Amino acid sequence: MTRNIRKEQAAETRERILEAAKSLFAEKGYHGTPVREITRKIGMGDGILYHYFPGGKREIMTVLLRESFEHRRKGIQQLSRVIEDLDLRDAMITIKRRLYELFTADMDLTRILFRENDLLGLEEAEQLTALLREQSAIFEEFLKVRHEKGEIRDLDFRIASRQFLSTSLHAIMSKSVGIQLLNEPDVYKYMEENVDFTIDLWKTP
Repeated sequence: MTRNIRKEQAAETRERILEAAKSLFAEKGYHGTPVREITRKIGMGDGILYHYFPGGKREIMTVLLRESFEHRRKGIQQLSRVIEDLDLRDAMITIKRRLYELFTADMDLTRILFRENDLLGLEEAEQLTALLREQSAIFEEFLKVRHEKGEIRDLDFRIASRQFLSTSLHAIMSKSVGIQLLNEPDVYKYMEENVDFTIDLWKTP
């Protein structure tokens, strides 16, 4: 019983350190956040951080990004199953909405990813690249299936996939950097208009 309580307390402390660091990195930047400020935010001494993260801030950043990529990868994989039985328009709107929500549900992490991209090491860069490629490949396969069903015309599915998904990235970046990059203030209305425009371009003559 005592051992289980200690494990729970250790897991809770680790999570508090990660959450405090994430909040501060997003607000003040990685370089603008000293270790002492992270431990002060959770009311503990500096030594506790190095106990859980011997590599200090850099290790914390690595863990935050790794866990973020893994969470988003699972969400993207689940998305391919969700859209299987939807009609073309509903499926494409669902893809846009889910991707947008997947990347904006935790804005602290998304802001860190955009603002601190210079800190991406080889491993993190490869994880991000794999995540984006997996997302594109899933949508590319979706387009091929819909073409076989006669719902859209023959396309360069690889380019079509990247082009369609880039508009989702546009909306995510707009929310992340706090600059209104879209002419339409209602992001979900923008998504629907974008889907309708795209389907009109792709539909079978």
